[in-house]
Amino acid sequence: MFASLSLLLFPLAAASTTSKHGIGYGSLASRSIASSELVALRGGDAAFTPKYDNYSSLVPPRQRPVPPNCPPCFNCLLPAFSCGNSGECNPYDGQCRCPPGFGGQDCLTPLCGGLDDGDERYPRPEGELCQCKDGWGGINCNVCKNDKACAAFQPRYPGEGDGSGSGSDGEDENDMVCYKGGLAVERNFQMCDVTNRKIIDTIPDNKPPQVTFSCTANGPSSNEQGQCNFQFWVDRIESFHCELQGCSWQSRESFDSNQTSYKCDKIECSCIPGRFLCGEDGSVNIDDFLAEEVKGPGSFNCISGKGCSFEEPAMNQLINDIFGDKSITLDCDSGECLHYTQVPGYERPERPDSSVWVALSAALAAAIFVLACLLLWYLGRTHRHPEGFGGVKLPEDEAAKLMADHVPATLHFNNLTYDLPSGKRILSHITGTVRPGELLAIMGASGAGKSTLLDILARKAKTGAVSGEMYVNGRSIPDEATFRRVVGFVDQEDTLLPTLTVYEAVLYSALLRLPREMSYQAKVFRTLETMNELGILGIKDSRIGESGKRSISGGEKRRVSIACELVTGPSILFLDEPTSGLDSYNAYNVISSLSTLSKQYNRTVIFTIHQPQSNIVALFDRLLLLAKGQLVYSGEAGRAQSHFEKIGYECPQGYNIADYLIDVTVDAAGDHKQSRSRENGKLNGNGIGSASGSGRITPTAAVQTDAENGFGTSSTAADTRSETSSSEGLLSEIKTKASRLLGASTSTGSQPVASGSSTPAPANGNIPPIPEKLASLVLAARASDDAKIVEAEINRIQGGHTPDGRDERDVEEETGLLKGFEKASYWTQFKLLSGRAFKNLYRNPLLMATHYAVAIVVALLCGFFFYKVTNDIPGFQNRLGLFLFILSLFGFSCLSSLGIFANERMLFMRERANGYYAPITYFLSKILFDIIPLRVIPPFILGSIVYGLAGLNAEVSAFWKFIMTLVLFNLTASSIVLFISVAVADLGVANLLGSLVMLYNLLFAGLLMNYDRVPNGLKWMQTLSFFHAGYEALLVNELRYLQLIEHKFGLDIQVPSATILSSFGFHAQAFWWPDISLLAIVFGVFTIASYLVLEFLVKERR
Repeated sequence: MFASLSLLLFPLAAASTTSKHGIGYGSLASRSIASSELVALRGGDAAFTPKYDNYSSLVPPRQRPVPPNCPPCFNCLLPAFSCGNSGECNPYDGQCRCPPGFGGQDCLTPLCGGLDDGDERYPRPEGELCQCKDGWGGINCNVCKNDKACAAFQPRYPGEGDGSGSGSDGEDENDMVCYKGGLAVERNFQMCDVTNRKIIDTIPDNKPPQVTFSCTANGPSSNEQGQCNFQFWVDRIESFHCELQGCSWQSRESFDSNQTSYKCDKIECSCIPGRFLCGEDGSVNIDDFLAEEVKGPGSFNCISGKGCSFEEPAMNQLINDIFGDKSITLDCDSGECLHYTQVPGYERPERPDSSVWVALSAALAAAIFVLACLLLWYLGRTHRHPEGFGGVKLPEDEAAKLMADHVPATLHFNNLTYDLPSGKRILSHITGTVRPGELLAIMGASGAGKSTLLDILARKAKTGAVSGEMYVNGRSIPDEATFRRVVGFVDQEDTLLPTLTVYEAVLYSALLRLPREMSYQAKVFRTLETMNELGILGIKDSRIGESGKRSISGGEKRRVSIACELVTGPSILFLDEPTSGLDSYNAYNVISSLSTLSKQYNRTVIFTIHQPQSNIVALFDRLLLLAKGQLVYSGEAGRAQSHFEKIGYECPQGYNIADYLIDVTVDAAGDHKQSRSRENGKLNGNGIGSASGSGRITPTAAVQTDAENGFGTSSTAADTRSETSSSEGLLSEIKTKASRLLGASTSTGSQPVASGSSTPAPANGNIPPIPEKLASLVLAARASDDAKIVEAEINRIQGGHTPDGRDERDVEEETGLLKGFEKASYWTQFKLLSGRAFKNLYRNPLLMATHYAVAIVVALLCGFFFYKVTNDIPGFQNRLGLFLFILSLFGFSCLSSLGIFANERMLFMRERANGYYAPITYFLSKILFDIIPLRVIPPFILGSIVYGLAGLNAEVSAFWKFIMTLVLFNLTASSIVLFISVAVADLGVANLLGSLVMLYNLLFAGLLMNYDRVPNGLKWMQTLSFFHAGYEALLVNELRYLQLIEHKFGLDIQVPSATILSSFGFHAQAFWWPDISLLAIVFGVFTIASYLVLEFLVKERR
């Protein structure tokens, strides 16, 4: 009886800790013989493999014969049935829910395989031992043996594998470990051998007594730590099982051992009927003893190297009295699959301390910023030059080389007509010529068409239709590039960079447009020489300035514009109102300089001018006079006065001939005020009159209307007609031609035709009617000797001869010379334009300084509000907000680039039209030395400051990826803004479009709208969003491997950041592709698109 009662001591098993001395948990250091299960769990081979026959206890006792009336099916809801091993009875179907390692209807059958098989485990075959999977051991294969066995419990997150246990490289990183310390964390399983010698001897046939033990921890809200279960086995057949409630456990460590201790308040045991010790044939039944005597409390203690012991008051007394031992002793092995961070005693290692490297990286970024500022200052400072030429001399071998090596250009133009797209005619049948060494002045009242004619002669792109012929040295030049090389054009409106000095503006023009073979010293000398000729050498170091920030006067700015063209010494120089805004002295100096240029260096100069002084008129070689788009005079300036005297317009003595001719054209065009005409007298019908002392055009006699031909005639008697004089015959002929050719018709009735009255419009309604007097002046101009000479020269040109009738010249040689010299190379253009853009940016520091100041201030604010973000859910949210805020800042800051090109659009178009440079060199210099300083340095500043303050990923590679992403995002946004600024001329519309583009990309960044919620047909919009690419790249770089720990209800909830990222629609593998790649592609596409628009669409059109 005592032998059977001694078995009551076995059920109280417990757990232990991990040994520091290489001895397994709960094991006996001195024990030489262990069961095959323990040997396998400890990595050894069993000493023998037992074979069982029909007499083995592995074979359950033979069941009694089934009576004719079968009992009801298993139903745990009925009193006759119950669930063993703490199985739960399902109240809905009457079936048992078994704990791990047990199966069958009543949860009494051991399961084989491994704990990682889950519901796929199979029951132990009858009469055989379980064949456990590799890495698993114990009677029912619940105890892990190594870490590899626990790999199946590795948490799987979206984007981290297919859950099969093999990654892209064949093996995933395993964070699960087989914890064998014996202290239950979640659910611990143990396999024990009973080591009391007398108890082993008491059981017959050397059947080994064994215990399986498991403990399950309660949730954090429970007052108890958990509950335990154990099963008592004899010869691998379960005899009885117990449930232990109200359990708690702890571990203690010393310098030479580890100890674990379990304490349970209540124990409740049950026998399995018909098993050993529970009514099996030849065995006692201890069912009543277990139910009545074993109540608890119990304790289970393990010491590394000394095994385990179970203590319970009743059982301790029985063991002491019968077997002479203090308590029941066990040799145990434990195993529990845990994440490595869950192992008791595990302390999460501190984040890698890369703060030193991050600080060095930030210092490097700061050093780059400082060096950039110093470089900007050094390259952008204004140099002071010595007074005068400063000792600069033109090298002897290049003396006057520029002025001599050119082809003198004679310009002929015939029947030039210009119509607007609306059909309105602006110029009509303009013919003339100008030769090398001559000044051609185009005069006329306001609106006469002077600037339009000059644009056509200079071959400026016009919006309307141009007809007629132009010849240079007797031949047409269809090649616009060749024509631009030999001409210069000065606009009426000054377009100069306000940040440059006078000397720099003229020097850049010289360096870009003078022959590349010409030395730098010679170009500098030519620059200073030109400035001296125009009287601006004394202000060479003054900045040009702009409206509201003027540095030089308007007249001085005008002379700078002229100097920029005059410095190249073109064969033909066009100037639109070169004296506009100048006083009389400076106006004379400008025209005198042009006269010297034309005569001394055999240049052709054509310019428009409005009412010049008499001393300026004396410098004119040829004069072209316009009135309402009609040619009134074209010929030598010295013969203009005699021409108009012949047709009845005599300039008063001492009166400026230029002012008089303007008055004549205004009166003839009918633009004068009628009242003023009446007050000062009426012109006679044929224009014959005399000038009073006041210089007014006054009649010489009374005017009488000729009812027949409409021309008034001068008469001393109203009723008699004088004899027709020779001058009257000439005027009659002019009138007839005017009526026939120009649409000028006379009145056929008796009503008088007032002076300046208009004739009816011709058949083409788009051609404005021509006043009668203007028609007479036009026909007189066509009948002049100069007109006939020009007409003869043009006829010879059209006949294939030279204008002067000489022998044919070598066309190939002259054409080659006419093409002129080679200007600066592309590389030289790029260097010069880069330097100019650099100076323009640095000398206008407000925009650049604002960007840098904003980057510093915002970085400090972000560092204050997001200081040392934590590795929890609020820290995750803070990272989301920080990154989106930074990207929004840089994205909308890029809109400031809209004005960078808009302010230089007119300058670019005019410099391009004048052949300063190729568009590609201007574009590259604008990108590299204007936009990049505003888009690369600020991210360096902000990123270097905010990264350390916010406590972001402390890895050097992560820091530079962060900076790279910010810089690339900023460049991408600026490239889109640059495209808008180039393509859209209106700054207001460009601002609106830029804001809409930024808002659209911000909407699809990924935080405001979940990717999975976007309709499939519209997901491409988010895919192409550069905000989404930059945002996802920053998040992946920071959060891909971050483990979030949320402290709630006393529990540390660990959530991988990749899991939350996937729920937002972000992909953990998307950093390089598609995010960084997409940013680079968008930057490249819009940069190329901006250049193409600049090349083909941004052109000067007048």
